Amino acid sequence: MANATDSLTSLLTSILDIFRSIIETLFHTIQTVFATAQNLISSTVDLAGGVVQFVLSNVVIIGVLIAAYVGYTAYKQKNQPGSISKKRA
Repeated sequence: MANATDSLTSLLTSILDIFRSIIETLFHTIQTVFATAQNLISSTVDLAGGVVQFVLSNVVIIGVLIAAYVGYTAYKQKNQPGSISKKRA
């Protein structure tokens, strides 16, 4: 009789361990999904910050180059012989 009781106890313990393992696996899977989503959002925000910084730093350089070109063109046009901007005597 003791063997039957021990066998039944072992069977129920094994079944409960299986269910506990399944529940733990589900919780770990959900935890991994949330950690992955958090990492994805964090990486996306970092990427957006890098892109904005890149664009802003290049806008300044492009703006300086355009201003230099406009200034050079105005200088050349002002010093060109027969220019319209010179006053006639």
